[in-house]
Amino acid sequence: MRLATNYDRIHSAGAEVVAVSVDDEVRQAGMAERWGFAHTTFVSDPGGAAWLEPLGLFNPDDRGGIALPAMLVIAPDGRETYRYQGRDFADRTHDDDLWAALDSLGLDPIDPDPWLPNVDGSEDLKGYFKPDNLDMYFRGNMFGALAIKMRVSDLSAADMAEEHRQMAQTTLEAWKDWRERQR
Repeated sequence: MRLATNYDRIHSAGAEVVAVSVDDEVRQAGMAERWGFAHTTFVSDPGGAAWLEPLGLFNPDDRGGIALPAMLVIAPDGRETYRYQGRDFADRTHDDDLWAALDSLGLDPIDPDPWLPNVDGSEDLKGYFKPDNLDMYFRGNMFGALAIKMRVSDLSAADMAEEHRQMAQTTLEAWKDWRERQR
């Protein structure tokens, strides 16, 4: 979410966002249309064999196989210059490390054409968040993590809860910015 809403910052750094998932092209096209993410390229990898497994980003044990959340920065020469791999579906990194990795490449800004799917989107997007539900979901995450942080005495658990709270807060901020730009 945060990357998809910051496409202008990413393009200024000479990069693009590519979202790889196990979803088929029809579901990806439907989600891109629902969310308005024309500046994100979606890549379908059902079963994870083409992209996710070689990158070490496939969890075969969760729901028949899903992508692990991750952010990678791949230099023009193919070198991986940054990797953050989440522990589970809710684990996301802070963007500052990503911006530093992108800026260190010193690439010229780009202005890519919007992504257009090869297929029509599905009307059946069951199981996917509706844009109207995102705010409520991440607010719940943010306050739940705060409550957990206040209850635990173990510092590593408190740090993990605070990390999750910050992720939820920055996602909410990106979502607010995105909605304002869409008006």
